[in-house]
Amino acid sequence: MATIFGEMQKTLASWSRVKDILDLKSDMNQEGVESEKTSQSLPNSMLVLEFKHVSFGYDDDQVILKDVCMKLEPGKTYALVGPTGGGKSTTASLMARLYDPTSGEIDLLGKPYKSYSAIERSEFVSLILQEPQLFEGTVADNIRYGNDHIVKLEDEVMLKMFESKGMNQLIARFQDGLQTKVDSGGENISLGQKQLVSFLRIILREPKLLILDEATANIDTVTESLLQTMIDSLPKETTKVIIAHRLNTIQKADQIFFINAGNVEPAKSLKEATDLIQNAKRVS
Repeated sequence: MATIFGEMQKTLASWSRVKDILDLKSDMNQEGVESEKTSQSLPNSMLVLEFKHVSFGYDDDQVILKDVCMKLEPGKTYALVGPTGGGKSTTASLMARLYDPTSGEIDLLGKPYKSYSAIERSEFVSLILQEPQLFEGTVADNIRYGNDHIVKLEDEVMLKMFESKGMNQLIARFQDGLQTKVDSGGENISLGQKQLVSFLRIILREPKLLILDEATANIDTVTESLLQTMIDSLPKETTKVIIAHRLNTIQKADQIFFINAGNVEPAKSLKEATDLIQNAKRVS
């Protein structure tokens, strides 16, 4: 009885902490007058994303980005490079509105980012991290997750959709195809397979902006090649932002931005970006 009473006290203390988290309210609310949904067909002149004098810091004493102005055009590939801790992932987080800027404004598809609902934002912008998050269920369940357009589709219909995109070999990488079981967190499948699932999610979403934050850093070259094939299959209007330490992965970028010490500077070439990184390492 004494042991049970002790366990109950621990459980009550744990539940109190869990309840505090569950009671938290998001401060990433939609602001402004709700307008008609942005058209899926955008004029070439419209910017996908624009930073207007954006500054950001996780606290008042440490500013990560200072007065950044940046424009992303439809269909182009952009690379973010710089030394570790320079602000690349922070910039990507702002692009996906995981945070709001401390000052300045970010526009998505010609409208203030804050004017979009969370559902609209997830339709237009996709972020793939180095360590993707999977949920308990099947590969198909994880691909459907958060996508209202396919959430009720049968596996056979989804399989035909992937076949039409030439993705048969990717599904075959899983032991039981779309019905392959996934443990909580995806602990029973490899990191390469986790990334395949996260990329398959994106293929069916066809976002306007795709952000890759070191998404291929810890996988083998064969899987990386498959993922690149998937990226290439996206509509030509999709704008891609790639964060990478390996500079060979950004050779085809239309524009390279060097991020360090709060500043975002365009680099004219891959060689100039390499020189900027080396100079930053020597200074540090």
